[in-house]
Amino acid sequence: LMAETAPLSPDEVKAELARLTVLAGVELRPEVFDVLVELTRLDVVPTATAQVLKSLCVKSAMRASVGGGASGGAAGGGR
Repeated sequence: LMAETAPLSPDEVKAELARLTVLAGVELRPEVFDVLVELTRLDVVPTATAQVLKSLCVKSAMRASVGGGASGGAAGGGR
């Protein structure tokens, strides 16, 4: 049996998510980070969160190719 832990506060969730992105070497635009924080707070399953990120990246790439912008993608890092 696993011991239950107290849920994280909103600030703790944000701090932990920021720590994870740094450890993973991922650079996120602030608005994308905010979406991830909100999805985490809503307890969205990780596969759904990944689909949202993929969708944001595709839309950003499409906008960049059509508009000729150099936005670097929705997630920023370009890895």
